[in-house]
Amino acid sequence: MAEAGLEGFRTEWAPSVADLLIDPAVSFALKDVLRTWDVRDTVDAARDARLLAEVLERRADEAVSWTV
Repeated sequence: MAEAGLEGFRTEWAPSVADLLIDPAVSFALKDVLRTWDVRDTVDAARDARLLAEVLERRADEAVSWTV
């Protein structure tokens, strides 16, 4: 069974790349990244994905935060 990290915890199930590529609910942008990164070293791709997620989460937080 596959494992995925979620905020420091391991879960017992995560979708595979193939699962995501056939899922109509998954964005075309994510599917493009999955196809492009398929040939990359998986450790490097995972590290880059985590860094990208952190940057985008920070941008999203800044976009919705209200300044007083």
